[in-house]
Amino acid sequence: MLNVWRLQLLMQFEVLGTMQQVSKIMNVSKSTVSQQLNALEHETGTVLFERAGRQVRLTAAGHDLAARIRPVLGQLEYIGNSLGKTNGEIAGTVRIAAFSSALERIVLPSVAVMQSGYPNLRILVQEMEPSESLPALDSHQIDIAVVAYLGLGGNLRRYDRMIHELGVDDLRILMPCEHRLAGRTVVNVEDLSEEVWAMESGGAYLPGYVESLCKAAGFSPKVGGLFTSYSAMQCAVATCGMVCALPTLAIDRHGGIAAVPLERAHRRRMFIVTRASQQMVQSIHTVATAIEQYASEVLDDDTGTNEDEAAMG
Repeated sequence: MLNVWRLQLLMQFEVLGTMQQVSKIMNVSKSTVSQQLNALEHETGTVLFERAGRQVRLTAAGHDLAARIRPVLGQLEYIGNSLGKTNGEIAGTVRIAAFSSALERIVLPSVAVMQSGYPNLRILVQEMEPSESLPALDSHQIDIAVVAYLGLGGNLRRYDRMIHELGVDDLRILMPCEHRLAGRTVVNVEDLSEEVWAMESGGAYLPGYVESLCKAAGFSPKVGGLFTSYSAMQCAVATCGMVCALPTLAIDRHGGIAAVPLERAHRRRMFIVTRASQQMVQSIHTVATAIEQYASEVLDDDTGTNEDEAAMG
């Protein structure tokens, strides 16, 4: 019989892409990961890996095996979660990752409500961008990912993900109330070519999207500050006269700031993503449902776009 732990390493490698990343997640050395995956090749009698320059990647047979074992490992995880629980008991640990504005406005309020209703349920919450939370979900580091995409976004339908759209919000241009454009009902990106911008730093999806809008309008944004928090960006607008672009969910009602819609609406679509193999785990289902219900009170419902098309990007 194939070694289950080695199969887990294979699944992790498919998602994370390097043995170094797998070693971090599994809390073992890189050499241990390499040895165990080599042993799996001997067990299966199949070439699972190949070299591409200095990198190692899965062969077609490796991808095929990973796809076949994924539901099996999911079922084993489900069995493990079910042990020691009475039928229908909402208990255990549920791990959630979400981007910052959804964390503050949707996830944390949902968790606060659930804490009083389910004393045997432990909820762990972590702030992550979609580029981090989806691999974490696929590699079983978390149970629920709340993600968002501006425009077409990415392909959510991978592996054994289950996807539910939470709703949408719009991108707004923030500027000081005394700004020449603050009184308009809408603004064009072209009107902002001479402005100094407050931008989000790091690997977040928003700055790349804003830069692409500016370049499409014929200019590169003049960056006056790079920030890790939306609150700091809004402070830069209020105190330093910069402008920035933020989705409505991320906007605080900060004094001295006007939030003007773009003439051509740019919508941010939000999704809650879980693993299909865990859909029968009552604790995960209950938490996901609570997040969905709270989101329905906070976000707009965009019924004009097919959910499958949005998720496929």
